[in-house]
Amino acid sequence: MKKVLRLVLMISIISLTLSISACSNSYNDMIDGFNKKYFKKGYLPPEPYTTSSKDFKEGEMLDEIISMKDDSLTILTAPDGGEESTYEWKALVPKKDKNGKDYMDSAVIGNERTLSYKAPGVFNSDKENKLVVTVTEKSGRQFTDTAKVFIEIE
Repeated sequence: MKKVLRLVLMISIISLTLSISACSNSYNDMIDGFNKKYFKKGYLPPEPYTTSSKDFKEGEMLDEIISMKDDSLTILTAPDGGEESTYEWKALVPKKDKNGKDYMDSAVIGNERTLSYKAPGVFNSDKENKLVVTVTEKSGRQFTDTAKVFIEIE
């Protein structure tokens, strides 16, 4: 009986050794194979936000609603329109004329690609305002988007 157990033990050890050595992949090879199959190699920088990007949509330059806290700084960036492009940030603020009729007063609040704005500024704290950004490329092509602006009062 002892001889049979020894023989079974020896056969088990030999078969285990052969099966381990038969594996051609090490642990690191298996991890590398998995990474190559499911992940792209290397870092790909994000595509710049420009008017010529394949995913660019004119109506998505601004969020639909922009909420600014009173006495805080908000920074907004328009897409890059290329060399010699012009940018215009315009505030549309509801007002009443001397006869009591409502109208939207227009004021340019920025001419750079990035707008740094301290609220409330020209915006009314108690009404719905609008912000319009217009990007004009060198070719004359224009892109415009509008957002509703609300000033939060604490």
